[in-house]
Amino acid sequence: MQDIESTEILEGKRSATVKVLKAVSALILVIAFLGTIAFFSFNWAFSALVHTRAEQPVPDLTNKNIDTALNLLANVNLAMRKAGEEYQPDIPAGSVIRQLPPAGILVREGKVVRVWVSQGKESVEVPDVTSMPLRNAEFTLRQANLEIGKTDTAYSVEIEKGNIISQTPAPLTLVVKGEKVNLVVSNGAPNSGAILVPDFRHKKFAEASNWASDHNIEIGVIEDPESFFPSGTVLSQKPQADEEIKTGDTLQITISSNKEVLGEKLHRVHYELPQGKNDNRVRIILIDNLGEKEILNEYKQAGSKIDLNVPYGGEAIVRIYVDGILVRQKELK
Repeated sequence: MQDIESTEILEGKRSATVKVLKAVSALILVIAFLGTIAFFSFNWAFSALVHTRAEQPVPDLTNKNIDTALNLLANVNLAMRKAGEEYQPDIPAGSVIRQLPPAGILVREGKVVRVWVSQGKESVEVPDVTSMPLRNAEFTLRQANLEIGKTDTAYSVEIEKGNIISQTPAPLTLVVKGEKVNLVVSNGAPNSGAILVPDFRHKKFAEASNWASDHNIEIGVIEDPESFFPSGTVLSQKPQADEEIKTGDTLQITISSNKEVLGEKLHRVHYELPQGKNDNRVRIILIDNLGEKEILNEYKQAGSKIDLNVPYGGEAIVRIYVDGILVRQKELK
């Protein structure tokens, strides 16, 4: 009797479980059915919405700057995406070079138009060809995507005949790719009677004045009261060092007229460049209780000597860089 009752209970439980499973299955089927209907309804509605958008012709964006191009697209409910940038010398930087889809094509509103934008003319750095033979200089410039411009000649006691004395634009200048570089080539030592201007920079004005008087050269003076150097120090000159000048011409000199450092104690900075074929860019920095100052930044011939008198400003540190490399650091007391 007890076994019969246990069997009936088990069968009842099985029956209930089956009913629950059937109900769950039916519910899952209903949910899946409703989800399918919702999915297709959404797709249909979205497709209908897209296909009801108006068609618009793509405007011509080429040669337009980005702001103008954006406004043109906004007027016809189109969008923009920048696909890339390219150097294009004939189209101003920031303007559209080309587009996809092309102008005139009919597209639905909301379409994204891809554009490629000009970076303008490509810039290159002018290499230093001073002291090079002319043929080597021409090859170096062409390798840098630059053209050879006007070639002049001049006498020089420092630069070997056939080598480059100077160049325009100056070395390390950024210029447009393909720009012309003018060169001055050495004719070697001058003939008797030719006068070449010495390098008076960082020397006393009296030295330049005496030389000009000895060679019947007029001298013009420009004073710089804000110069860091002692009063009477030559800061610049025209013609430049090693350029020819004729009797009766004027040597223009710029000198320091900073009275505050007149007669004060001076530091002497001396450095001799190593021998070599090419000129070196020399940069000298002075750090004292007045701060950091650049006292020299120019090209110097290999093997040349540098002698500077620097105003005393208490204990200081001098750093000398040659072609960007720190070659000497010295404490001045």
